[in-house]
Amino acid sequence: MTKPKWVTPERQAGLVELFAQSQGFCVYVHKPCNGTWETKAHFACEWGIPCDKPVPDGEPCRYEPEEGKPRLPCHIVRLNVTRWHCAYGDYACYKPHECHFELYANWLIKQWTQSDRAIRQAEWEAERKAIHSLGERRTPVRGQFNGIGRDIFYTNQPCYYVEGLGVSGTTFKPFVKVKIANSFVRLYVDLGDSLKAVSKSKRRKAVRYGKPLPKAVSERVDELCHKAVRHYLSH
Repeated sequence: MTKPKWVTPERQAGLVELFAQSQGFCVYVHKPCNGTWETKAHFACEWGIPCDKPVPDGEPCRYEPEEGKPRLPCHIVRLNVTRWHCAYGDYACYKPHECHFELYANWLIKQWTQSDRAIRQAEWEAERKAIHSLGERRTPVRGQFNGIGRDIFYTNQPCYYVEGLGVSGTTFKPFVKVKIANSFVRLYVDLGDSLKAVSKSKRRKAVRYGKPLPKAVSERVDELCHKAVRHYLSH
């Protein structure tokens, strides 16, 4: 029987270790799921516009409309958002049993599958370009960098690019995925307790939706990424 493409010895060992620690229960506290549903009021713009500082209802909205369109009156609606609150601590659970081993392992497998698919797609694109490239100039000579301008341009480019923030399935600690510039190499940088000062909501938004972190935390993350990239490049 053919194994799925996501299966590697390291990932299999990680799942086995995760099950041995949790015994099939919650991967964070190794206990059966326990908690309560909490309903909180949430205010949102009726027009679907992101707004943190609404004006009094009925007055013109602070949001600048597109050219030629009228300014809309401010209308704020009250929404009741119900979420699961874990009884053991501030863990990333949206509903009961979401962090039990079986569901959590399925989520990990989906993440691995998507990551592998993205890597294969990037490798295929690079191979296709290499096969069909004849080494001919496709752009006019006029307007191209001279030697000095090219050196200045590449000197000012970042040495890495941040591709995403996540949580390790084996250590349960946050990490950031960075891509080395001008290569297909990706590094997974362990952030340790760097996000400890960030609230649960902001951590979840940063991991799931790529929302920016507070300035002080973001600078700390950049510092860890720089150290990891310098260490990799020096070896």
